[in-house]
Order: sequence, then structure tokens, then C-alpha cells
Amino acid sequence: MSLLFVFILGLLVGWLVEWLIDFFYWRRRYAEREAINTQNNFSAAKRPPVETVREVEAQPAARVAPDDLKVIKGIGSVIERKLNSAGIYTFEQLGNLTVADLRNILGKAIERLANEESLLQQARDLARRK
Repeated sequence: MSLLFVFILGLLVGWLVEWLIDFFYWRRRYAEREAINTQNNFSAAKRPPVETVREVEAQPAARVAPDDLKVIKGIGSVIERKLNSAGIYTFEQLGNLTVADLRNILGKAIERLANEESLLQQARDLARRK
């Protein structure tokens, strides 16, 4: 009987310690993060929207013959789809972007690439050859 009592007491003490850690550490930390996020969202709502990607002159879809952007070393089908969804279909349009524009369009996909400037330079060279 004593062994069963010690086992149950151990379970209760373990549960109490877990609850205290959860209450004093994790919930407080979550509440602090929520307050920071709420404050950031509130201050972002006050600011006017910032244009993150420079507008590339759009050409009518009927006149634009899309280039195969995968020819550029470092661009695969996923990155080509992201560029196409941003309105980039030709080497010239890609070459007109800045490194910051390219990072904004591709987001985390660009982190795997070694040199964004190299991609843009390849696009400029291919646009000149065309």
C-alpha cells in the first residue's frame, strides 16, 4: 500500500511542477509575444503601405513571348513560377530588377541561391543576345 501511495504522490507532484512551469514560464512568454505582435500590427496599420517591388513596365500578354527563365543557372521550375506570378516572363524584365526586388519576389527561395547578382547579370546578357 505504501508503494502505491508514493507512486500517486509522485504523479501529483510531477503534475503540479509541470503546471507551475507552464503557468509561470510558457504562458507569460506567450503573452509577451502576443503583446509585441499586437503592437507591431497596430503600428503597421497606421503606416501607409510601402511599395516593396519596383513596378516593371507591363507589356500586353499577347505581345510578350515568355522566355524560358530556367536557362539561367540557379533558376528552376519553382523560382520560375514565382517570377511568373510576379509578372516577370522575359529576360529583359528579370534583368531590370534589383537584388532587393528579386529577394522580395522570391522570399525564402532565394536563400538557397549563391549569388543573386549573377542571376540578374545572366538575365541581362541573355536579353542583349536576343
